[in-house]
Amino acid sequence: MSYIRPATHAGSWYSNNPTKLGLQLEAYFHKAESHSGEDSRHIIPGARILIGPHAGFAYSGERLAETFTVWDTSKVKRIFMLGPSHHVYFKNSVMVSQFEWYETPFGNIPVDTETIEKLLHTKPQSHGHSLTHAKDSVFKYMSEEMDEDEHSFEMHAPFIYQKTHDLPQGIPKIIPILISGMDEKLNDEVVSALLPYLENEENHFIISSDFCHWGSRFGYTKYVPQKVDSLQLLTENLSSLGHSLRTKPNELPIYKSIEVLDKAAMEIASSGSYSDWKTYISQTGNTICGQKPIAVVLKLIQKYRLAAGDTDKAAIFKWIGYSQSNQARRASDSSVSYASGYVTI
Repeated sequence: MSYIRPATHAGSWYSNNPTKLGLQLEAYFHKAESHSGEDSRHIIPGARILIGPHAGFAYSGERLAETFTVWDTSKVKRIFMLGPSHHVYFKNSVMVSQFEWYETPFGNIPVDTETIEKLLHTKPQSHGHSLTHAKDSVFKYMSEEMDEDEHSFEMHAPFIYQKTHDLPQGIPKIIPILISGMDEKLNDEVVSALLPYLENEENHFIISSDFCHWGSRFGYTKYVPQKVDSLQLLTENLSSLGHSLRTKPNELPIYKSIEVLDKAAMEIASSGSYSDWKTYISQTGNTICGQKPIAVVLKLIQKYRLAAGDTDKAAIFKWIGYSQSNQARRASDSSVSYASGYVTI
C-alpha cells in the first residue's frame, strides 16, 4: 500500500471539495493573468525558483496564483520545497519527508524517495567549522506527526498539481525540506548538497514563506515612522510600539510601516546578497518565517553563479504581488504579510 501523507489542512484552510477548490484556483489564476503587473500575466522562461506564502487560501491564494502563473514547467521533473518548521524546533540537521505521496483534493503528488535517500547520506564536512555532530546526517526524516502537522508544503501542493497534472513528463516529484534552527555551518552543508541539483533544468525550487508577522501575539511590534532609503536609516528609526500608543498624524500608519520593512527585505533579496540578507534579519528582527529557506537559496544562487562565471547584475528575486492579512492601525492590531516572486535560472 502506498504511504500517503494526508491533506490535513483540507476542509479548514482550503476546500477539500475538488470541484469547489478547482473553481477557486481557476479564479485566482484568472485574476493573476489579468493583473496589471507585467510579470504576473504569463510564463517567464527559466522561472524555476519560486517563492510564495502558506496561509489559508482566503489570505494567500492570490499571491500563490501569481507565483505559479509565471512558473516555467516545460522541463520540470523534480521540485525541492524549502519551508520553515512551525511546530517543532530542531537544529544541526534539516528534515525531509518519509512519505511516498502528498495528498491533495485533486490527486496525489509523488515524493522523490530516491533523491531523499541520497540526501539522507549527506554527511557534514569541515569547511573550517568545528565538527561537534560529525556522525549526524545533514538531512534526517521528520516523523509522520511532524509532517502531517506542518502546512509549509501542503498549501503549495494543490497549485503544483493544477499546474502540472497534464504535463507530458507527468507530475513532478517533490522533496519537502523542513528547516528550523540553522547556523552558518548547516547552511553551507545544505547549499553544498543542493548545488549539483540546481545545475539541471529539470530541478526546480520552491520557497514557502510568509513575510512579516506583526503584533504582540507574534512578539514583534517594530515600527518605522517614515519611509527610508537605506537599511542603516531603517534600523536607526526602528522602535517598538506599546499597546497604548498610536501613530501620530504625520507618521506612517502601522500597516505602511510594515510594508516598508517587508519591501526592504524584498529589495535585499532582489540584490542576491546572502550577507546583506543576514544583516537585515539581524538588525530588524523581521519575523519572516521563511527567512532561513530564503537564506539557503540566496547562498545557493551565489555559489551557482560564481561556479558558472556569471557576473550578471540583474535582480535575483523578482517580485509580483504583496498584501497583508489586515491593515494594522493600532499597536493592539496584528497582521501577516504575503509576497509572490520568482528567480530565473
